[in-house]
Amino acid sequence: MGRNTHFIMITLLLGAILGLSGCAGTARGIKSSVYQHDAGQSLVDVSTSQADAMVTIRYPAIVHEDALPAYYRSFEQHSIGGALDLDNRMRQDSDRIAQTVIAKSNYYAMSLFREFRDKLPEQSVLLSPHIIILDDQNSLSSRPLLASEEIPSVVTIDFNVYSYPDPREMMNSEPLTFGDIVTPMFVVHSNRWLRPSTNGLLLSSQPLVVSAWNQSERQADMQALNRLENKVFEFQRPLDFVSFLHHGYEGSPDLPLKSAAQSGRGVAAVEVHPLEKIRMNSDSVAVLTRDHSVDPFAEDFVKGAATRVVNALNDTDHDRATFFGRQIALSRFDPALGEAFLSLSRSEDIRARLQMGEALISAEKKFLAAQSQGLYEGTYEGVYGDQMRQMISAEYRMLEDRRDLARAQNWSTAMAVVAMAGAVYAGSNSNSSNFLHSRTASNVMMLSSIWAMNSAMSNYAESKTVGENFLVQMAPAINRQVSVQIEWLESREEITARDFQEFRSQTMALYQRSVRSVSAHTFDPACEFRHPDLDQGGRWFGLCRDGLGFSSGYGLIADDDGNFVEFVGSAESGLAAGTGAMIVRPSGEIGASYYEGDFSQGLPNGVILVEEPGRKSRVRKFRAGSDAGAADADQLQRLQF
Repeated sequence: MGRNTHFIMITLLLGAILGLSGCAGTARGIKSSVYQHDAGQSLVDVSTSQADAMVTIRYPAIVHEDALPAYYRSFEQHSIGGALDLDNRMRQDSDRIAQTVIAKSNYYAMSLFREFRDKLPEQSVLLSPHIIILDDQNSLSSRPLLASEEIPSVVTIDFNVYSYPDPREMMNSEPLTFGDIVTPMFVVHSNRWLRPSTNGLLLSSQPLVVSAWNQSERQADMQALNRLENKVFEFQRPLDFVSFLHHGYEGSPDLPLKSAAQSGRGVAAVEVHPLEKIRMNSDSVAVLTRDHSVDPFAEDFVKGAATRVVNALNDTDHDRATFFGRQIALSRFDPALGEAFLSLSRSEDIRARLQMGEALISAEKKFLAAQSQGLYEGTYEGVYGDQMRQMISAEYRMLEDRRDLARAQNWSTAMAVVAMAGAVYAGSNSNSSNFLHSRTASNVMMLSSIWAMNSAMSNYAESKTVGENFLVQMAPAINRQVSVQIEWLESREEITARDFQEFRSQTMALYQRSVRSVSAHTFDPACEFRHPDLDQGGRWFGLCRDGLGFSSGYGLIADDDGNFVEFVGSAESGLAAGTGAMIVRPSGEIGASYYEGDFSQGLPNGVILVEEPGRKSRVRKFRAGSDAGAADADQLQRLQF
């Protein structure tokens, strides 16, 4: 063997050793999330309404067969962690990875649900599994399988886990959910009025932030336009992860963003969560199949993430966050009652109807909470959960074998890798058959194609099988009979149903026989609301005099140039006057400005709370719409939603 040959062999050997060593490091991930658990934390809720959930958790549950090709190709083309170019054989493995994202998102979402369920008030956490579909424009989208999103919710969480589409990179730094490694992604959003400056978007995983921002803005605008047109709000926000898969990395506008470390500084910006490849506690993962009470994902990520969300809930006016969600929900029982709610009228006639409507929404929330609990039990504690734990455990053992192989770093291991490389790429090694039957080399071969070879994963490889298994297993849990007691004034009634459609029909019938519907157009649909800076007027939901809004109510302008103004509070001659809250979003600008306090002639005038994108909220003195300096916060008159 010549000197050059020796040099080449040594070079290959060193490369193999260094490569294996590098794989061992990058396959470990980080030890814990940036969010830390606070065991002493508790929720502080001073809201007046019981017709809302605290948290609704959305996640991808299944893929419709018609949407499979679009889902697979979008998953490949809009990969997170770097662009890739796969051949046909590798695409089959990439498609399997795309399926594990769905299967594992189902499983890990239950950990998030259980943490919030145990931490927050009873029946205040809802699950909303989504099916990935093609919409009317043949674009990738999603829709909920349950009615959970029809209940007003203080915050909504979009959750999924992620893996890079190329299986050859699984031991490198790309995001991965496999064995004891998990890469979570989530978005926290709400109604625009919770955080007007960011359209209600509170937090987002870094790759999803632009898609989430665009969806929040569109959702807020569509809500406003539907109110102008007297429509019950029907816009369905797809999962932010699915929107990202459809659009990919969109142009990045100058969004108001802040890091997780800046979360407590009060800046009105979207908190960006870094994409974390977390290695869960290996001892816990090793006993998953023997002890269902062990949940390493909860310890290493969920508890800290839940602490962050509960902090947000404690910093939030829940009634303001759910005000328009309640209006939409009430409108489903009686559209005119939804208008009356916006008017802030609390006459005895309307008050009784509102009490009844909110009691029925609360009952629907309880029914859906029972469905969510059944879904959790079927997914996490049933056969599906057992199969997922077996799969995760099998993956963990294979990763451990791979790490042991990397840790050995000895001559025989390195020679096996070099020999395999010669056999695979050159095809001329006459001794390859010997090492291919050796234990070390066969492990290397198996682990190099781990995604395709994992028999546990292969059981979940076909989307149709995944979808059918999920639906068959979950149907008994979701469609079991549920009874809910409704208390209204001095009466009590029990409603029993097996599905939400049946339950909704009974709540509708109860409303119709218990109270008269509010007369249509109790509030003049032609009543006008104005703003001094806009030539075009809008609509006032409330009392009207000479065609202009007055007294308490809700005003909305969406002009032809794309400017939006929303106002809740008191008005005179169609202009904001007295205590109120106003959102102003000029056309083409990022985010919106929020003013709360005293108004006169349609403009802030007095002590005002100001919230603007990228800045801390502050209390200022205004004169005729102009900032006149600092003000005493004790003099601020807050609006009661």
